Amino acid sequence: MGWTSYRRDKNAETNEVHFAKKLDNRYKIIAHGTVEGVFYAAVRDQTTSEVTAFIALTRWTNDPDYNFSYKDLDENCGPGDHKAPKSVLNALTPTTNEYALAWRAQCRAYHAQRDFLRRHLKPGAQVRLTHTLTFTNGTRSDTFTYARRDRAPGFLVLGRSRCRVPNWRDSVAALITPDHREILTPVGHQQTNQLAAMPTAETATPSAA
Repeated sequence: MGWTSYRRDKNAETNEVHFAKKLDNRYKIIAHGTVEGVFYAAVRDQTTSEVTAFIALTRWTNDPDYNFSYKDLDENCGPGDHKAPKSVLNALTPTTNEYALAWRAQCRAYHAQRDFLRRHLKPGAQVRLTHTLTFTNGTRSDTFTYARRDRAPGFLVLGRSRCRVPNWRDSVAALITPDHREILTPVGHQQTNQLAAMPTAETATPSAA
Protein backbone atom coordinates (compact mmCIF):
# COMPACT_ATOMS: atom_id res chain seq x y z
CA MET A 1 0.00 0.00 0.00
CA GLY A 2 1.24 3.47 -0.85
CA TRP A 3 0.86 6.77 0.92
CA THR A 4 -2.53 8.32 1.70
CA SER A 5 -2.74 12.11 1.98
CA TYR A 6 -5.46 14.47 3.23
CA ARG A 7 -6.11 17.47 5.44
CA ARG A 8 -5.70 16.84 9.18
CA ASP A 9 -5.85 19.24 12.12
CA LYS A 10 -2.57 18.64 13.92
CA ASN A 11 -3.95 19.64 17.31
CA ALA A 12 -7.39 18.02 17.08
CA GLU A 13 -6.49 14.51 18.23
CA THR A 14 -3.60 12.21 19.05
CA ASN A 15 -2.21 9.60 16.70
CA GLU A 16 -3.81 6.93 18.88
CA VAL A 17 -7.29 8.39 18.43
CA HIS A 18 -6.69 9.17 14.76
CA PHE A 19 -5.56 5.69 13.75
CA ALA A 20 -8.02 3.88 16.01
CA LYS A 21 -10.76 5.29 13.78
CA LYS A 22 -9.15 3.66 10.75
CA LEU A 23 -9.10 0.18 12.26
CA ASP A 24 -11.95 -2.29 11.98
CA ASN A 25 -14.20 -2.37 15.06
CA ARG A 26 -12.88 -5.81 15.94
CA TYR A 27 -9.45 -4.30 16.71
CA LYS A 28 -8.42 -2.25 19.74
CA ILE A 29 -5.18 -0.37 20.40
CA ILE A 30 -3.81 -1.41 23.81
CA ALA A 31 -0.33 0.17 23.68
CA HIS A 32 1.19 2.76 21.39
CA GLY A 33 3.89 5.35 20.84
CA THR A 34 5.27 7.63 18.13
CA VAL A 35 9.03 7.60 17.49
CA GLU A 36 10.65 9.82 14.87
CA GLY A 37 7.40 10.24 12.97
CA VAL A 38 6.46 6.56 13.05
CA PHE A 39 3.36 5.49 14.98
CA TYR A 40 3.63 2.06 16.56
CA ALA A 41 0.68 0.27 18.18
CA ALA A 42 -0.09 -3.08 19.74
CA VAL A 43 -3.52 -4.00 18.37
CA ARG A 44 -5.75 -6.66 19.89
CA ASP A 45 -8.12 -8.71 17.76
CA GLN A 46 -11.26 -8.71 19.90
CA THR A 47 -12.32 -12.03 18.38
CA THR A 48 -9.14 -14.08 18.80
CA SER A 49 -7.35 -12.00 21.51
CA GLU A 50 -4.25 -12.05 19.32
CA VAL A 51 -2.14 -8.90 19.67
CA THR A 52 -0.03 -7.82 16.72
CA ALA A 53 1.91 -4.70 15.76
CA PHE A 54 0.48 -1.94 13.58
CA ILE A 55 2.92 0.58 12.13
CA ALA A 56 2.11 3.85 10.38
CA LEU A 57 4.74 6.05 8.78
CA THR A 58 3.56 9.66 9.04
CA ARG A 59 4.54 12.87 7.32
CA TRP A 60 3.42 16.48 7.82
CA THR A 61 3.78 19.24 5.21
CA ASN A 62 2.62 22.81 4.70
CA ASP A 63 0.27 21.89 1.87
CA PRO A 64 -3.07 23.63 2.61
CA ASP A 65 -5.18 20.68 1.41
CA TYR A 66 -3.00 17.62 1.95
CA ASN A 67 -0.83 18.45 4.95
CA PHE A 68 -0.79 14.92 6.40
CA SER A 69 0.25 11.63 4.82
CA TYR A 70 0.59 8.14 6.20
CA LYS A 71 1.52 4.66 5.07
CA ASP A 72 0.37 1.78 7.26
CA LEU A 73 1.96 -1.65 7.62
CA ASP A 74 1.71 -4.62 9.93
CA GLU A 75 4.61 -6.51 11.41
CA ASN A 76 4.10 -9.45 9.04
CA CYS A 77 5.32 -7.22 6.21
CA GLY A 78 8.75 -6.88 7.83
CA PRO A 79 8.73 -3.07 8.29
CA GLY A 80 12.01 -1.25 7.89
CA ASP A 81 11.36 0.95 10.93
CA HIS A 82 12.12 -0.95 14.13
CA LYS A 83 12.04 1.48 17.05
CA ALA A 84 8.75 0.39 18.58
CA PRO A 85 8.43 1.31 22.28
CA LYS A 86 8.97 -1.49 24.77
CA SER A 87 5.36 -1.13 25.93
CA VAL A 88 4.21 -2.08 22.43
CA LEU A 89 6.61 -5.02 22.15
CA ASN A 90 5.68 -6.35 25.59
CA ALA A 91 1.98 -6.31 24.70
CA LEU A 92 2.35 -8.51 21.61
CA THR A 93 1.30 -12.14 21.74
CA PRO A 94 3.56 -14.94 20.39
CA THR A 95 3.76 -15.37 16.63
CA THR A 96 5.27 -17.83 14.18
CA ASN A 97 5.50 -15.41 11.25
CA GLU A 98 9.17 -15.18 10.28
CA TYR A 99 8.95 -11.54 9.19
CA ALA A 100 7.22 -10.50 12.40
CA LEU A 101 9.75 -12.43 14.48
CA ALA A 102 12.64 -10.76 12.65
CA TRP A 103 11.06 -7.33 13.12
CA ARG A 104 10.51 -7.90 16.84
CA ALA A 105 14.12 -9.04 17.19
CA GLN A 106 15.32 -5.86 15.46
CA CYS A 107 13.24 -3.75 17.84
CA ARG A 108 14.65 -5.59 20.85
CA ALA A 109 18.18 -5.15 19.50
CA TYR A 110 17.56 -1.42 19.08
CA HIS A 111 16.52 -1.13 22.73
CA ALA A 112 19.43 -3.27 23.92
CA GLN A 113 21.86 -0.93 22.15
CA ARG A 114 20.23 2.22 23.53
CA ASP A 115 20.05 0.79 27.06
CA PHE A 116 23.73 -0.17 26.95
CA LEU A 117 24.81 3.29 25.80
CA ARG A 118 22.56 4.97 28.35
CA ARG A 119 24.34 3.07 31.13
CA HIS A 120 27.93 3.17 29.90
CA LEU A 121 28.49 6.06 27.48
CA LYS A 122 29.87 9.13 29.26
CA PRO A 123 31.09 12.49 27.88
CA GLY A 124 34.73 12.27 26.84
CA ALA A 125 34.55 8.57 26.00
CA GLN A 126 35.90 7.28 22.72
CA VAL A 127 33.64 5.19 20.52
CA ARG A 128 34.31 2.99 17.51
CA LEU A 129 31.63 2.67 14.86
CA THR A 130 30.84 -0.40 12.82
CA HIS A 131 32.23 1.25 9.69
CA THR A 132 34.59 4.00 8.60
CA LEU A 133 33.08 7.37 7.70
CA THR A 134 34.43 9.65 4.98
CA PHE A 135 33.83 13.40 5.34
CA THR A 136 33.72 16.12 2.70
CA ASN A 137 37.29 17.22 3.47
CA GLY A 138 38.55 13.70 2.78
CA THR A 139 39.06 12.75 6.42
CA ARG A 140 38.27 9.11 7.21
CA SER A 141 37.72 7.63 10.65
CA ASP A 142 35.72 5.05 12.57
CA THR A 143 36.72 6.37 16.01
CA PHE A 144 35.27 9.48 17.64
CA THR A 145 34.90 11.21 20.99
CA TYR A 146 31.48 11.51 22.56
CA ALA A 147 30.57 15.00 23.80
CA ARG A 148 27.54 16.53 25.47
CA ARG A 149 26.63 20.01 26.64
CA ASP A 150 24.22 20.40 29.53
CA ARG A 151 20.97 18.61 28.69
CA ALA A 152 21.38 18.82 24.92
CA PRO A 153 21.65 15.57 22.94
CA GLY A 154 25.16 14.15 22.74
CA PHE A 155 27.22 14.27 19.57
CA LEU A 156 30.46 12.97 18.07
CA VAL A 157 33.72 14.92 17.79
CA LEU A 158 36.75 14.23 15.62
CA GLY A 159 39.71 16.37 16.61
CA ARG A 160 38.14 19.76 17.22
CA SER A 161 35.30 19.32 14.77
CA ARG A 162 31.74 18.36 15.62
CA CYS A 163 30.54 15.63 13.28
CA ARG A 164 27.03 15.31 11.96
CA VAL A 165 26.35 11.59 11.87
CA PRO A 166 22.65 10.65 11.68
CA ASN A 167 21.59 7.83 14.02
CA TRP A 168 25.18 7.26 15.09
CA ARG A 169 24.14 5.43 18.27
CA ASP A 170 22.85 2.57 16.14
CA SER A 171 26.37 2.13 14.72
CA VAL A 172 28.49 2.23 17.88
CA ALA A 173 30.34 -1.10 17.94
CA ALA A 174 32.58 -0.48 20.94
CA LEU A 175 33.53 1.90 23.72
CA ILE A 176 37.27 2.42 24.07
CA THR A 177 38.64 2.62 27.61
CA PRO A 178 41.52 4.94 28.64
CA ASP A 179 43.89 1.95 28.48
CA HIS A 180 42.72 1.27 24.91
CA ARG A 181 40.61 -1.79 25.62
CA GLU A 182 37.39 -2.21 23.68
CA ILE A 183 34.05 -2.91 25.35
CA LEU A 184 31.71 -4.25 22.70
CA THR A 185 28.16 -2.97 22.52
CA PRO A 186 25.24 -5.24 21.52
CA VAL A 187 25.73 -4.02 17.94
CA GLY A 188 29.44 -4.78 18.22
CA HIS A 189 28.77 -8.32 19.43
CA GLN A 190 26.34 -8.85 16.56
CA GLN A 191 28.88 -7.62 14.02
CA THR A 192 31.60 -9.84 15.52
CA ASN A 193 29.35 -12.89 15.36
CA GLN A 194 28.39 -12.14 11.76
CA LEU A 195 32.03 -11.80 10.73
CA ALA A 196 32.93 -15.02 12.55
CA ALA A 197 30.18 -16.86 10.67
CA MET A 198 31.42 -15.73 7.27
CA PRO A 199 33.39 -18.39 5.37
CA THR A 200 37.06 -17.64 4.84
CA ALA A 201 39.28 -18.65 1.94
CA GLU A 202 40.58 -21.56 4.04
CA THR A 203 37.15 -22.83 5.12
CA ALA A 204 35.14 -22.20 1.95
CA THR A 205 34.13 -25.35 0.10
CA PRO A 206 35.59 -25.35 -3.42
CA SER A 207 33.09 -25.62 -6.25
CA ALA A 208 33.10 -28.60 -8.53
CA ALA A 209 35.13 -28.26 -11.70
